Amino acid sequence: MKWLAYGTAGIVGFTLVILFGRALPEAAERAREGFRRSHEAACEVLRAEANNPVLGELPQPAPDFTLKDFAGREVQLSSLRGEVVLVNFWATWCKTCVVEMPSMERLATHMKGKPFRLLAVSVDDDWDSVRKFFPRGTQLQVVLDTSREIPKKYGTDKFPESFLVDRDGNVRYYVISDRDWSRPEVGACIDSLLD
Repeated sequence: MKWLAYGTAGIVGFTLVILFGRALPEAAERAREGFRRSHEAACEVLRAEANNPVLGELPQPAPDFTLKDFAGREVQLSSLRGEVVLVNFWATWCKTCVVEMPSMERLATHMKGKPFRLLAVSVDDDWDSVRKFFPRGTQLQVVLDTSREIPKKYGTDKFPESFLVDRDGNVRYYVISDRDWSRPEVGACIDSLLD
């Protein structure tokens, strides 16, 4: 009788392990989907596009690039993995960019100390124009693309356009035109990508 009880308990235990093993992948997928949806809800404030003309349906790997900053140091996008990066294509002659830039400055200041980087990719002809635009310096990491080839890799030739890149190097959000980047909801969106 004792052996029958042990045998029955063993079969029941084995069956539970099998059922648990089968249910675990589905439960993990539901958890990932819930996590993804919570990020998307936090980032609705961006009014982002779901598709990009070159990259396709997002998320997609961010095209890598290397450009120089004010000091002549090379900045490579792929070296920033592990950080959330807002890549903003802009120009000093772009009126909408000029309107947007102060809110980007406030965002960069607000996010200071977090694994976040704001790369302002200028498509101006030279550094003189950019330096005149920021006479007192800037919190932004400005890089210069005089060839205007990098925006083409991202499917844009209009400015401003922004791409929010997650910690794994994937473009998660594509934003056409200007936004108020200093809104608390935008900070919450970026924070959700930092988790």
